[in-house]
Amino acid sequence: MHKVSYALFALPLLLLGSIAQAQTAGTITFNANQTSATGSLTPVLTWSTSPVASSCTASGAWSGTKFASGSETLAAITSSKSYTLTCTWGNGSATLNWTAPTKNTDGTTLTDLAGFKVLYGTSSTALNNVTSINDAKATTTTIAALGQGTWYFTMRAVNTKGAESDNGAIQQKVITGASAAKTVNITITAPTPPPTNPPPTGTTLKTTSTRVYDVIWDDVNSVRIRGRQVGTIAIGKACDANYHVGTNYYGVNKADAKITVTPRSNRVIVSCAKS
Repeated sequence: MHKVSYALFALPLLLLGSIAQAQTAGTITFNANQTSATGSLTPVLTWSTSPVASSCTASGAWSGTKFASGSETLAAITSSKSYTLTCTWGNGSATLNWTAPTKNTDGTTLTDLAGFKVLYGTSSTALNNVTSINDAKATTTTIAALGQGTWYFTMRAVNTKGAESDNGAIQQKVITGASAAKTVNITITAPTPPPTNPPPTGTTLKTTSTRVYDVIWDDVNSVRIRGRQVGTIAIGKACDANYHVGTNYYGVNKADAKITVTPRSNRVIVSCAKS
């Protein structure tokens, strides 16, 4: 069996371009369920790309590799945040031209050429992708769907017995891409504290209810709020006008109350009114 003579590159392998339609950045559609809120918000981000991007990456208040389209619910936020999505369109193509061999390695005329193989990859030592061309008269082919980066190519001739030539000289082509980014800003406004409406100076406050409550802190609104009932107190006991919670609850002396449940706060409160 004659070995196929490798004369494929009597004319050099030519890469006639890697410009593909995706060379131009596409469009990113990127939205949030809300872009402003008071106190807190659970962001839901939704995005898509046209044409479909080859890769997307999140930055800012979120991170990681993202699909070309999707929706994601993030953790609740209590301050303003910015979310950025950067997508890349990097699919390119390389067009190869060659001249077919005419001789076997022993100098005899090649009469049983069957076709060619193109071997290519992103490393010159790992040409792991193969495209077969089952046409002995072919002199050109286009390799599509090449991602960003440097790609390496070589070719082999194949005869009708399946014998292949050695690899030809390796050629390379840089596939460039384009990227675009879009940012969504979410503004969180601090809530306005409710008016304390302190009683006029000199006014005496007395308990108007027997139920005693502890106090908890509302992180979202940054205010004290009434907790659970922790005991009882007699009506008519003095209230502290300087410790006000909600509309009409004021601090009282624990010694005046009968505490039945351990309070979660140092102060306890009761509904009070001017006497």
